[in-house]
Amino acid sequence: QDPTSCLPPRHWIWADSAYLSETWCAVPFKRPCRGSLMHRQNIYNRYVSKMHIRVEHVFAALKGQFQSLCELRLKVTKDEDLHIVIYWIMCCMILHNMITYFESNQSNEVEESTSWAI
Repeated sequence: QDPTSCLPPRHWIWADSAYLSETWCAVPFKRPCRGSLMHRQNIYNRYVSKMHIRVEHVFAALKGQFQSLCELRLKVTKDEDLHIVIYWIMCCMILHNMITYFESNQSNEVEESTSWAI
């Protein structure tokens, strides 16, 4: 299946160097055989590496807060199953944001509007 069919226009995915560089897939530069990367390529790779670490920290924090994400035992055999998995993860992210919001406003009264959820 074509990965671009799942991505909105002008969106792309960062991946590790095991993937090929495509218009929809940005990967770190690989050092050429018996060569070296240019300075700008090294800077790009460092930036990608920092982003990768941040994303891994977010995953660890979510898994620490919501144990159901550690081993999500949902069988994915059709598109509807994948949507359930995505909704499950999104719910955990929303709950995480709600907890963060409420903890930061413990001493203040919570707004009656729902602007905090957005």
